[in-house]
Amino acid sequence: MNMTVRLEEMELEDFKNVRHGKFQMPSALKKETRTADILGIYGQNGSGKTAVIDAFCMLQRILCGKALEDDAASYINVDSSKATISLTLRILDSRMETLGLYTYRISVASKDGKAFIDSEILSVRKKQENGYGREKVLIRYEQGSLDFKPEATFKRIVKASKNTALDLMVASRMAERTASSFIFGRDGGFDVFSRLEGDFKEDYAMPISTIRSYAETSLVVLSTRESGIGKDDKLHLSFQKKNTQGMASLGQLTIDLRHSQVLTIEEEKQLRRMIKEMNTVLSAIVPHLELGLYTAGEELTDSGKKGVRIEIVSLKNGKAIPLRFESEGIIKIISILNILLCVYNNPSVCLVIDEFDASIFEYLLGELISVFSQGAKGQMIFTSHNLRILEMIDKDSVIFSTSNPDNRYIRMTNIKNTNNLRDVYIRSILLGGTKENIYEETDSHEIGMALRKAWREDEEK
Repeated sequence: MNMTVRLEEMELEDFKNVRHGKFQMPSALKKETRTADILGIYGQNGSGKTAVIDAFCMLQRILCGKALEDDAASYINVDSSKATISLTLRILDSRMETLGLYTYRISVASKDGKAFIDSEILSVRKKQENGYGREKVLIRYEQGSLDFKPEATFKRIVKASKNTALDLMVASRMAERTASSFIFGRDGGFDVFSRLEGDFKEDYAMPISTIRSYAETSLVVLSTRESGIGKDDKLHLSFQKKNTQGMASLGQLTIDLRHSQVLTIEEEKQLRRMIKEMNTVLSAIVPHLELGLYTAGEELTDSGKKGVRIEIVSLKNGKAIPLRFESEGIIKIISILNILLCVYNNPSVCLVIDEFDASIFEYLLGELISVFSQGAKGQMIFTSHNLRILEMIDKDSVIFSTSNPDNRYIRMTNIKNTNNLRDVYIRSILLGGTKENIYEETDSHEIGMALRKAWREDEEK
């Protein structure tokens, strides 16, 4: 059965500078799963916007069964011993009927500067005639345990197979050793749960396999390093592809814009497919612009595979120039365009992107957001500083970060359809009136005095 997964809400506790923060997607507020689902995060510098992106980065790794990154301990709030992330996902069947709301909650702690998964809980609220039932804990696991809770569930699963108890004990040790998830770990509990049959298949194997597949194929998280062009002049092209069995997977192709490079035959074919798809849309976004691919013959890759030397060029009115000479804004659009195509057409794809507005002309940015908020089937979460978007998007599609670390994310209330959200936001910064302070006041005179003072101190040295 083909499943669709939709993000409902996220909650952070003691993650970076967020002691507590929680937000819902617009579709969760409206209780509607068939409409566009776009969420922008706005706020003062250092108020917790990028914390959301980092939390998604960590979660995606964990749900894919990968180990925590080496710097994961730095995400724990300096005044806390652990950081906790909760993610609620709606799983729907092929008819877009809800099977349940699944919440995954994970706590990350550190010892001697190295992060480890302290505990994880997977729970569910099943669909009933009049809403949803009570939350039921499916798996609760704590590091160091040889089994998991609820105990009754553990006994039932072990009873179904003699080898299951041993397999789960090994899985817990592997999870502890590799700093990965017991539930979703590649060499851990995931393999055990995915083999369960009977009632366990629906209760455990289905949601665990579906959520991990979602993380591997449909959840795309792009930091500022992974969209646009980096300091090393490398372009990172994110894409979703399907194999011969129709199974989707995520991929990223890195292109060196400084000079031509050798790609494998398969990579060159993938790049051609991406360019063909992007050209269908690109000229509508940037008039008279298309991409081209120049090839300079076959060569062997560094690993000895058969390859092709290529260079991406931009074509304007039939004239080709190397792509590296285009503006940062155009390169930014190109880097994410393939994934934007997926978000617009695939209800299960969720794009999470930091500083979506960077280098993009604000009028064009507003038009893009307007188109996606009206017609996209998938989901997108982005951070931005460009206020033009606030004039093009529904009030429920924006949350604002606050200066209160105990309540980091809020929505504006009492906003009428005739109100301009951009004007309301600026007025709230200047005059207040929101339930939380959304801007920690700065003084232009103090800034000027500080600049002069710093200069004088430097001269005195």
